[in-house]
Amino acid sequence: MFLEEHLRELREQRFAPHAILAYLRRVAARVRADWLANPFAVRSIWTVALAFFALAFLGSIAMSLAWDRALAYRFFLNTAIWIVPSFTFATLYVGMLRDADGYRLPALNVPLVLTLLRVSLVPGIVLFLEERHFMVAFVTYAVAALSDVLDGWIARRWNQTTRMGTVLDPLVDIVFNLAMLAGLAAAGLLSPVVFWIGVTRYTALIVGGVYLYLCVGPITIRPTFFGRFTGVVMSSLVALFTLLWALRGELARTLT
Repeated sequence: MFLEEHLRELREQRFAPHAILAYLRRVAARVRADWLANPFAVRSIWTVALAFFALAFLGSIAMSLAWDRALAYRFFLNTAIWIVPSFTFATLYVGMLRDADGYRLPALNVPLVLTLLRVSLVPGIVLFLEERHFMVAFVTYAVAALSDVLDGWIARRWNQTTRMGTVLDPLVDIVFNLAMLAGLAAAGLLSPVVFWIGVTRYTALIVGGVYLYLCVGPITIRPTFFGRFTGVVMSSLVALFTLLWALRGELARTLT
């Protein structure tokens, strides 16, 4: 979380250690104040986390009974562990749970729930890819990709755009895309070079954005046509690539 009113002082002191510590204390105080000012939002975030935890538990039971017990155990464990830091990060930004007019929202709206659903599916998709269950990975990936389309459409259609969503959505996209590349590379389907190109690209975006915000001034995160277009193209290619490996036919091998 960046507090512009305190960043100016941090820049003036040239990021001295004592200035950094003072800034971190102010950030912690702001986060605590946001929690106290909107406790229902914090409760809402962790209610959704509990619901996803329960869904992962039920899914692992079904997977264990109908398919593979060891895989079900790993799926539940990885997803449960992944949910904690993901929703903790969202909780740190509870102060940004405001509508377009700046009013606090007492609970997560549908687009934010869909965004958090997408990031919660990451461990399962990576696990299915690593274990070479490509059709299951494809179906799970399709659900996650559909949630990515729906959250933006719902936010625009019913005016549910939030400041938290503008921050979380691009970060979740980066985590999601890197996880997919990592899973494909771990399964031996994709050259590690492609994965490291992705790491380089997204690292440049994150580090560059943080540097500009800290050292130059506030930056605005806005979706662009080019950004949406590249996201659609990449998601489509990853889905097609996974589906081709799941089909395992002569045409699939040729297209791959």
